[in-house]
This record gives sequence, structure tokens and C-alpha cells, in this order.
Amino acid sequence: MAILLYCCILLTTVTQSASTKQYQRVAHNAAAFNALKASSACLLFGLLCIGHFTFHLSTMLYGLGYGALMCLSMYAGFRALGLGPMSLTSLIVSFSVVLPLLYGLAFCHEELSLFKGLGLAALVVALIAANVGKGHASQQKTDYPKWIFFILLTFLSNGFCSVLQKQHQLLYPGLYLSEFMLFAMLVCMIVFLAIAAVQIKPNQLRALRGKRYGLLSGITNGLANYCTLALSGMENASVLFPAISAGTILLSLLCGMVIFRERLRAPHWLALGAGILAVVFLKL
Repeated sequence: MAILLYCCILLTTVTQSASTKQYQRVAHNAAAFNALKASSACLLFGLLCIGHFTFHLSTMLYGLGYGALMCLSMYAGFRALGLGPMSLTSLIVSFSVVLPLLYGLAFCHEELSLFKGLGLAALVVALIAANVGKGHASQQKTDYPKWIFFILLTFLSNGFCSVLQKQHQLLYPGLYLSEFMLFAMLVCMIVFLAIAAVQIKPNQLRALRGKRYGLLSGITNGLANYCTLALSGMENASVLFPAISAGTILLSLLCGMVIFRERLRAPHWLALGAGILAVVFLKL
């Protein structure tokens, strides 16, 4: 059962990124995509909460804050995937684990272990290697400054999302997980539906291509979160999260190469290898 859940997490996480990239091959409306994605994810968590929803004020506030950051992450991540290669975008964004690490060191009295120190060193190597030869003609055509800007926004919003999750679970370990995500996705759904209502006319929405990719992205996002919650009760965090992070990076690389024909140069292979080491060491 644990192996099945683990495979589901990897497949749904990478499918979410791939469906975003695929949508951008046929359409470019970020508001419509994120409205579809947030609505389908919210519906999924709503169904999961049927019969056992518990209202908790503090969880609602944490969930609303998480949802606001997720809105920023969804928009910035959409733009970053459209501007640059999926494999490198996914790699760099995965380094957002450094923010909850620093939060734990500064505010939760955690110690900087040897593994975490090695992880930070590998992170520096990966970031430098990922930027070598950025203007090379063999790379995907990229508006590099915009790509970096949206990666930075995604990096920060994802990192602070993890900080909120960490703090919530420090206060209420193992409690209100579905409720937390339901409140978060309600915020995303309301924000992106409002934006879509202003920017998109009904006839434009009907004619929009690639709607199925937005729905698929939202459903897989919800499934990834649900399976991670379920598996976290079966496996130690020191085993689970490094395995998820490393597996996602490798599967994203494979997906980018096979489906989207992305070409990586030697420094980028070094970045991917160092990135896997960084994520694993930072999680140990």
C-alpha cells in the first residue's frame, strides 16, 4: 500500500507540471487555467471533508494564509513553466525546502546537522550549474529575466507555504489536515474565479482550448496532497520526503526529455545531480 501511494504521489505531482506545460502549448490564459485548477482541487477536498469536517478558527486562518501564498505560487509557477524548461524549473523550485529549514533553525531551535550543511553546499552547486550557458542556442528560447523572476516568486511562495504548514502542525500535530487544505483551495478558487470573470467573456471561455489540462492539473494537485497526507502516517518523514523529492526531480527530468523534447547540457546534468543530493540532504 505504501509503495502504491508513493508511486501515486510521483505520478500526480509530475502530471500536474506536465499538464500545465501541455496547456501552454494550446492556450496562454493563466487566469482561466488557474480558475479551473483551483476549482477542481477545491471540489476534491470538499468531497474528502464530507462527513468529517471540523471547523477550527486557527486552522481557518492558517489555511487562508496558505491559500493566498498558493495563489501566488500557482500564477508564478504557470508563468515560469511557460518561459523555461520544465526540468530545470521544477528543480529550482524544489529548492524552496531551504526556507522551512532556515525557519526551523531560527525559530524552532533545530540544529544544523552535517546532512543539512551538505545539502546547502549542494544547493549552491546546483544553482550555479543551472545557470551556466543560459544563453546557449541549443536551449529552449527563454526570456531569462522573466523566467528567473517568476521562479523566484514561486520559490518564495512555496517555501513560505511550507513554513505555514510546519507551524500549523507544530501546534496541531496530525489534526485538521483536510480542513486546512479546503480553506486554502477555497481562497484560490475565489481569487482565480474572480480574475477569470473580469478577464474572460463567457464565449471566450467556451472557445478556450485545453480546459481539460486545467482540470487535470487541479485533480492531480489534490491527489498528490491527499496521498502525501495518507503516506505520512505510514512512513518516517526522514524517509518519505527525500524519496518524494528525489523521485519527482528524476521523473520531471524524464518527462521533460521524452514528452517535451527538452535538451540539457552537461552543466544542467550536474545541476540535476546536485539538486537531488541537496533536496535529500536538506530533508534528512
